[in-house]
Amino acid sequence: MNTRHPIQPTDDAVLLSLALSPTRARYIAGLSDGCRIFRTDNCLPTYQPILSQTRRKGKAPAVLSDAGVAVVAVLDDRYFAVTGGGSTPQGSPNVVSFWDATLGRQIARFDLYEPILGIRMSITYATIVLQDRTVMLEYQELSTVEPTEEHPMADEDAVIRAPNKVKGLYPTAPNPYALVCLGKNVLVLPAQTVGQVQLVPLPSGSKRVFRAHDSAIRSLTLSDDGTILATASMNGTLIRVWSTSTLDQLAEFRRGMDHAVIGSLAIGTGNRWLASTSDKSTLHLFDLRPAPSHAATPSAAPKPIPHRRNPSYPTPRIPTPTDQTSLSNFSGRSSPQSITGQGSAQEYYGLRPPPASASPSSSAPLTALAAFKSSSLAPRALKDTRSVASAAFYTGDDPPHWQPALNRGYTYTTSPTGKRTKVRNPVPPLPGNPTGKPPMGIVAFAPKDGKPYGVSGLHGDDDEGAVIFVFGGGGRPRWELFELLPREGGGWGLVGRGYREILGRQFVD
Repeated sequence: MNTRHPIQPTDDAVLLSLALSPTRARYIAGLSDGCRIFRTDNCLPTYQPILSQTRRKGKAPAVLSDAGVAVVAVLDDRYFAVTGGGSTPQGSPNVVSFWDATLGRQIARFDLYEPILGIRMSITYATIVLQDRTVMLEYQELSTVEPTEEHPMADEDAVIRAPNKVKGLYPTAPNPYALVCLGKNVLVLPAQTVGQVQLVPLPSGSKRVFRAHDSAIRSLTLSDDGTILATASMNGTLIRVWSTSTLDQLAEFRRGMDHAVIGSLAIGTGNRWLASTSDKSTLHLFDLRPAPSHAATPSAAPKPIPHRRNPSYPTPRIPTPTDQTSLSNFSGRSSPQSITGQGSAQEYYGLRPPPASASPSSSAPLTALAAFKSSSLAPRALKDTRSVASAAFYTGDDPPHWQPALNRGYTYTTSPTGKRTKVRNPVPPLPGNPTGKPPMGIVAFAPKDGKPYGVSGLHGDDDEGAVIFVFGGGGRPRWELFELLPREGGGWGLVGRGYREILGRQFVD
């Protein structure tokens, strides 16, 4: 049997970038051979566009098919945007193309004359992130829909709407990670000074700037209603939560003691849960509305939870260590095995079983450490509020040169002495990802639309828990499902339900 590796590896499709829609009902994957749109709740594909050339009425050609897409954005099942990238890009990395999936053609195209790092879309605006500034476009009615050979039954009375009018140009500090949050009534992006954040009210208003961290901003996210902002710096140890109306700091959470890269942040639909992922392969969940402190007197009435549209959250308490128990010990719920048989939950949803590291483990309470934390001699790092639950997620095993290319790791050249020498190639960067590593740990909460999500059928109520999705790219991109559930003895536990491969076989035999 021949077990030798091929001299030239096969150029299978890899996932270069991934973005979610504003409602988080869909997500789009930029691949080395095009792009695809998927459902967020079950990872099933809904649309795979054929990005062919446009040859109508002398228009400039659009991006080519079967080539790399490194920057993507999706609004819904109909509208999306792409920019070429990778080893064989679909056109220039300076050009963004807006597409209509219903019509199957390009509806707008802009050349920014410099590399595009990121795109965000909403029902009213679209933002294009460049190295040191961000361009905002406003939707306009362009023209009526004309029948084409691909769509001869197109409605001629329908009007095409696309981002076409420049709304504003906002200078920023160097923004290599394409950080921007486009809400319904506010635009959040890094300011011109390192560590500062600027908030631009929409559709008009005065810009506000405040300092969030001492070092450069690495990740930020905005709540669905635009009232809460979470930020993390390049240090990756602290996550801070801010009010967008008053710019007050509402909370500060500690992810860990050592340095880490916080790649993604997300706030739940009810503004209670905050999720973060890092290069430590750990998903953390923080409680933005913890219960009142245990030091309160029994006669004191519990502090009511503030209204979500006018948040004034209490200072988060330090969660006491609790025993890690199995899923069958959670209140009001039974393990999937005890309900319908061994492994039936994964079989019903077509999920692969999670790794053993994703399940809660058993550990004894650290009473001595808890006593030391309450003393005046304890450092601040030990007194900071930690996550209420955590679990491991998949980060892949891709090599440094994971992108398809003719010469992935090495090239040969001739030295001045005439000797043939092998030279190691640098890892090519990606737009919004200067390290060139595969996108990993993109986290999102299930939308609150009245539908049940996850194995437990949660409906988005903060008191019953949350459903979290984690996405990863590279050669074997994954969609992972996690559930935050209450424990029987108090507290919360994060359980990994399983995963699906985005580009491979999604179901188990």
